[in-house]
Amino acid sequence: MMDERYFGFVPEFKTEADRSIVRFVFRDEGRLVGYQLEMLKNNRIPLLLNPEILKVDDEIRISYEITSMIPLKKILERKEIGKREFIRYIQQIAGVFDQLENHLLDYGGILFDSSMIFGSPADERIFFIYLPVREAVERDVREPLRQFVTNLIIREMKFRNEESDNYIQHLIEALKSPDFSLETLKAWLAATGGSRMTENPAYITSETSTGTQADTGIPAPAVIPACNAVRKPEKQDNKQDERKDSVTGVKKVYPISSWIILGAAVAGVMALFAVMGINGAFDPGNPDMVTKTAGLILIGGAVIWLVLSKAFSEDKKIEKQLHEKPKNAKKVGGSIKNTPVPGKLPRFRYVNKSIPHPYLNSRPGEISESITEAAAATDRTVLLTRKTGTSPCLRKLSDGETVVISRWPYRIGRLADQVDYCVKNPAVGRIHAELTRGQEGYFITDMNTRNGTYVNGMRIEPNTGHPIKNGDRIRLANEEFEFFE
Repeated sequence: MMDERYFGFVPEFKTEADRSIVRFVFRDEGRLVGYQLEMLKNNRIPLLLNPEILKVDDEIRISYEITSMIPLKKILERKEIGKREFIRYIQQIAGVFDQLENHLLDYGGILFDSSMIFGSPADERIFFIYLPVREAVERDVREPLRQFVTNLIIREMKFRNEESDNYIQHLIEALKSPDFSLETLKAWLAATGGSRMTENPAYITSETSTGTQADTGIPAPAVIPACNAVRKPEKQDNKQDERKDSVTGVKKVYPISSWIILGAAVAGVMALFAVMGINGAFDPGNPDMVTKTAGLILIGGAVIWLVLSKAFSEDKKIEKQLHEKPKNAKKVGGSIKNTPVPGKLPRFRYVNKSIPHPYLNSRPGEISESITEAAAATDRTVLLTRKTGTSPCLRKLSDGETVVISRWPYRIGRLADQVDYCVKNPAVGRIHAELTRGQEGYFITDMNTRNGTYVNGMRIEPNTGHPIKNGDRIRLANEEFEFFE
């Protein structure tokens, strides 16, 4: 099945320059279609991942950046699908064929495999991989398309319990028809009111590898909140960044390095003026005083403008965690005390760091005899770490918190609705890593993150299970854990 889906080529997942990529290596250039290769190289085609094509010795490497993207198969594992979301996915599946036709590409080059279609876990945008191979020229896509959509509906999608007009049943009946084709799929879209994208491909634009959101021809989806975020009704105005701050708890600021560069430039210009002044360039009796003054002003202005344009561009901004007073906090004796929200259990467990914790230097779950001594010495209640029994767990090294791995696969990241353990840290990916268990032991997979996943100090390749064992140090961006079986 692997050969049929990928035309005999095996995808390689790599990390290059802090980017996650999936690469296909072609050692026989004759298997590639030349004009298609040039079309992909010179055009950014909506709904397709933008390829990087490099010739090294006698092989051609086609790489697709997937940084911060998740395979569609993984997205659907934790997502409930309603009619609106389902139609968005089908719109994009049908819309990609219009884009191929507009760019003179054969339909057969699309990889119909949910593990090789990538998107954002926060919305329904998906992007496809196209391979410009000769085998795709005469390939009939009707059967692969039928199998792909059927598999999505039957095996991979979990549908939300909502009132409907049997739209799924109607599509299944169309898929069963011996005359099924792309036009059948578009006719179903038209009948369900979801044909705007396929009728007007100009609406469809892509997403850059840096994660900049672009118009997809579909109304912008709601943002999935981060850990402990509170969503409120938003007013329709132009303050997009402020709304993002209120939802995610982060804001974008310029790094300190940008300000240092600006300060150095200003100091350099002032030093130049001072040197010229000492040498008498600005003396009234100097015949070149006006020319030199004007020249120095132009040079200084050009330097400052260059620094501002380079060091203070939008792509230089970084995310900074907001430290705001919780709305349910009360001031008690000069300190802030959180008041529990009725009917809602706290998501995280906090440890009083003024008390020596008996478990910080021991394996989580073990019972220590020092508990009684600590309680007697401080006359305070000591918070116990919950016993983990035989369940594997992670110990967060920053505060000793124990994370019990209660299900498989187990996900860690920033999106509270799609992970099992939520890390309130903007450096951590939305779905950063996934832990799995198999017959050969335990594994961790980096989900194509920008800041990477490290095991014992070594960065692991993305989208590939890496074995872990008792006592291993695991770092997700700048959050470090220790794994215990």
